[in-house]
Amino acid sequence: MLLNKFIPSLSVLVPGLMIWACSGIDTAGTSEESEGIVALAGKRVSGAAQKGPLVKGSGVILRETSTEGNLEPTGREYNATITGDRGEFTVDSINLECQYVLLSAEGFYTHEKDGTLSKCSMRLDAVTNLEKRNTSNINLLTHFEYKRVLNLVKSGKTFAEAKKQAATEVLGAFGVKLEISNAEDLNIYNTTEGDRTLYNISVFIDQRELWDPWKGGGDSYDEWEHWTLPERINCSNLQKFIDGFADDFADDGELGDSIMMNIASYAYSTARAYSHMEGVSEAGMRAKEDADPGSYDILTIMKKQYDFSKLFLLNYWNVELCTEDLWGEYRTFNRPIRYYDLDAGEYKVSDSGYVLCNGYSWKMETKGYLDSLKMKIEHGSGTMTDPRDGKKYKTVSFEFGGKSYEWMAEDLEYSVSTYSPGSIMTGNYVENGLYSWTTAMQIDQKYMKEPVDDGVIKTVHQGICPDGWHISSSKDWEALIAYVGGINNLLDETWRTDRYAAFGKDLMGVFYNKFDFNLEPMDKRYLKLYYHTYSNKSFGENVEAELDSLWNYYGEDSHGEENWVRSYLDNYRNYRLPDLSTFKISIGYARAVSEPRKIARVRCVKN
Repeated sequence: MLLNKFIPSLSVLVPGLMIWACSGIDTAGTSEESEGIVALAGKRVSGAAQKGPLVKGSGVILRETSTEGNLEPTGREYNATITGDRGEFTVDSINLECQYVLLSAEGFYTHEKDGTLSKCSMRLDAVTNLEKRNTSNINLLTHFEYKRVLNLVKSGKTFAEAKKQAATEVLGAFGVKLEISNAEDLNIYNTTEGDRTLYNISVFIDQRELWDPWKGGGDSYDEWEHWTLPERINCSNLQKFIDGFADDFADDGELGDSIMMNIASYAYSTARAYSHMEGVSEAGMRAKEDADPGSYDILTIMKKQYDFSKLFLLNYWNVELCTEDLWGEYRTFNRPIRYYDLDAGEYKVSDSGYVLCNGYSWKMETKGYLDSLKMKIEHGSGTMTDPRDGKKYKTVSFEFGGKSYEWMAEDLEYSVSTYSPGSIMTGNYVENGLYSWTTAMQIDQKYMKEPVDDGVIKTVHQGICPDGWHISSSKDWEALIAYVGGINNLLDETWRTDRYAAFGKDLMGVFYNKFDFNLEPMDKRYLKLYYHTYSNKSFGENVEAELDSLWNYYGEDSHGEENWVRSYLDNYRNYRLPDLSTFKISIGYARAVSEPRKIARVRCVKN
């Protein structure tokens, strides 16, 4: 899939033309030249009609306007066709009573994303002053501003004032703070900031989800048919959609919420889907192209869509950029946004809401979720002292499934030397709470590579823990996570990383130490943590019964974590394997795996 690159277009050189005053009328409403309304003879005008570029053979009409200065058409028209691959057209031998003209182009167009032909045709309008120009493009911005310019001129603005104001208003609605005097000077293949903005808006608007959305209802097959069957495309909706911008802008230069909420919805989903593009640079995309030819074009499109979506949302929600300094902060918004309600199976509109900054981007959340972030999970607090070295540890206690648990709320830091029976001391002195699995389990080091013999791992295995305590088993971890409602509720704000790693590995989130469990990541770049664990054959045989029991417990009282509960239950069997040796934790998940590690931490649980 190839993207049409930005390549500066060649200017068309046209000989000087005869210009003289017509009708002797100087109408204040439209005159932007000192001599007032002027007539043109033998004029030749070139331009490009682009959404993506309209295809060859598409029609172009130039309409003369009245010398009364009201921009009303006189009925005289000039016709031309698109002749170039970038939407180029030329209108020759134009004789006009007035320099202000109306332009229209209509036809199918090429999608900027992949160069494919559109399924629907489109009409684009423009209004321009040809007195001192030989080129005039027709594009989405000229279309959006068209009726607004006509109204401003009728209200008494000069043509130049009307054009500048309308262009600024149109761009402002999309969150772009940029002054452009004439939208007809822009071309999606050129490289000025205005050209790039036109390109971004053109790509952004070119989404069927916006102009012919699936409205929900029916079933998944109905939705599949909507998006895949050509006969389900309602092309009339496309023209209505872009005309809606022009109609909405016409009176006050603002877009109404009926249009904006759909754009905001698409911008939000796009920003979320392409959030990994936040840290991607031009150099990075070029390097990717060297390794994977063709990827640059795809990444460029994604980057532009992400950046523009983010810009739009900041303006729409009236919030500042989410940065690391705002981690954990939230803002309110009071403009509607359309969203799909999974439970109801239909689209709904939220008139207001909350967005939470995870240090990198804003994410919509409910007030209940925001409140829950810092809401403590019920537990007891205490301390225990390791009699071997006198070190004191914090503890947390709770009851779950009819059983009482007391966990160390800090990592064990008992220093030992490892010893393999029948061999000399290895000198592998371990400290700072990091151990090999065999050291943690206090078993022969050969089991780092060999299957563990039956009977070596006890049902309650003390390992390196002090008397009366044991290494946390995968079943202990399972009960702990089930009680707190998800691994995230054991993490705190230390689980953060730099922007590039976060976006590259999808490691974004806002977490607080709700259970006073004090998990601190070992790998502070990718936010991973490993604990030694074990499994054994004492687990119950009826896994399905245990699943039903957990679902009954959490289905009724899931503390707003229903999606997590479903995911947890789906992975529940992972904790029932007999050869587990490591509990692997990251922001989004935690699971026991069969992977004896040379370096991991230990949490002890009271017998």
